[in-house]
Amino acid sequence: MKIVRHDAYIAKRKRRALILAIVGFLLLIGTLFLAVNPSLILPSYLAMLFGFVVFNIGMQQVGKWSRSPRNDQVIDHRLKSLSDRYTVVHYADTGAKRIDHLLVHPGGVAVLVSREIDGSIERVKNKWRRRSGGLRRFLTFSGPQLGDPDLEMDGNIKAVEAFLESNQLEVDVDGAIVFVHPGTEFDIEDPVYPVLHGDELLQFVNSLPVDPSFGTKEREHLVSLLRGDDLPSAPSASSSRRRPVKRRAA
Repeated sequence: MKIVRHDAYIAKRKRRALILAIVGFLLLIGTLFLAVNPSLILPSYLAMLFGFVVFNIGMQQVGKWSRSPRNDQVIDHRLKSLSDRYTVVHYADTGAKRIDHLLVHPGGVAVLVSREIDGSIERVKNKWRRRSGGLRRFLTFSGPQLGDPDLEMDGNIKAVEAFLESNQLEVDVDGAIVFVHPGTEFDIEDPVYPVLHGDELLQFVNSLPVDPSFGTKEREHLVSLLRGDDLPSAPSASSSRRRPVKRRAA
C-alpha cells in the first residue's frame, strides 16, 4: 500500500493546538488576578468560563495531533498488507474541506471517518452517544470527542463528490466509520454507514468491489490531485463514467 500524508498540515495543526491550549491556560491564570478586585468579579467569572472552554478545546486538539500513534498511523498499520494498487491519503485538501482519511482503491474511493475514544458507544434513532457516568464524562472533557460521525461523513462525501466533479472524475465513493481504540464497544441501530473496529477495516476494504474501468492511470491521476500536484486535465476515460455515491450499511 502507498501512503500520502500531508505532514505540513499536521505540523500546522499541532502548533495551533498548542497555542490554543496556552491561551486558555493564561486566561485561567489571569482570572486569579481579576478576582482580587471585587468590582471585577463578574468579568473574572466570564474570563474563567471562556478560558476553561478554550483550554479544553486546545487540549483536545493537542491530544489528536500529538498522540502516538495518531489515527492516520493506526489506519496505516491496519492496511499495511494491501498491495500498491491501494493508496491511503491523509488530510487531503479537497478545496471545500480537509478530509482526514481517503483510500483510493481499484473500485473507487473510500472515505474513512475515525474515532479514537474507548468505552461503550451506541447509536439510537440517529443519535450517537457514549455511555459514561458524570465523573467519567467530566474527566474526559479534554479528551477525544464522539460528535456525530454520520454528519461528518455526509460532509466529507459531499466535499469528495465536488472535488471529483471539478476534476472530471466520476468514481464510486464508499464510506466507513472506524473506531481505532481497541477498548471500544458499540451497539449501533440501523447504521447509515458501516461501523467498524480497527481490526475489521482490512476486511471491509477487501470487500469493496473492483471496477475494471478505474485503471491504474486514473487512480494515479486522482492520487496526484489529492497530493496537491499541479496537473493538466484528467484522463479522457473518466468522461464516460457516471457513478453514484454508495452508502453501504453494515
